[in-house]
Amino acid sequence: MLKHLQALIITGVLSLFCISQAIASDTLVVYFSRSGNQFNGNITEGNTAIVAKIITKELNADTFEIKPKENNYNIPYRELTELAREEKEKGLRPEYIGEIENLSSYSTVYIGSPVWWGDYPMIMYTFFEKNDLNGKTVIPFATHEGSGLASFDLILKDKFKTAKVLPGLALKGSQVQNDRSFAETEIKNFLSSLGK
Repeated sequence: MLKHLQALIITGVLSLFCISQAIASDTLVVYFSRSGNQFNGNITEGNTAIVAKIITKELNADTFEIKPKENNYNIPYRELTELAREEKEKGLRPEYIGEIENLSSYSTVYIGSPVWWGDYPMIMYTFFEKNDLNGKTVIPFATHEGSGLASFDLILKDKFKTAKVLPGLALKGSQVQNDRSFAETEIKNFLSSLGK
């Protein structure tokens, strides 16, 4: 009886493991965002983070937030623009915390970021140089206040020659921040256009 019960327990555990493996997501949402003093006021959740979380929920995806090792971006907006410009001019590569241990298990990666000086923030280039997205489907998304997607898609195509880079999504940060239902609708429509 005891052996039979042990066999049932082991079978149940193995079944749960197989189910969890079967439903594991092959989609990853990677994003960098910041809260604090912004173009559109002092906010508690970053604009790009809002978009990333909606995409993650809609796709039941996994997520990885790029968090700076040094918290030097939670500064007043004008100071941030100067810092971002300096980092870009010097080609700096700010470090971030943590790594994606199982990047190879994802076939699709959404990459989200605010637009700084018509470009990705330099911390995104740190991520690109540490993580090989070649062979994957890569989809950029951005929050901005007038730059649109900038050249995010073209940058990704240049960095990852064998990745399939799909058209991206660009939303105004102030609209995302002030109207979550607008953001959800835009994101759902975007995902639908990709067949998601």
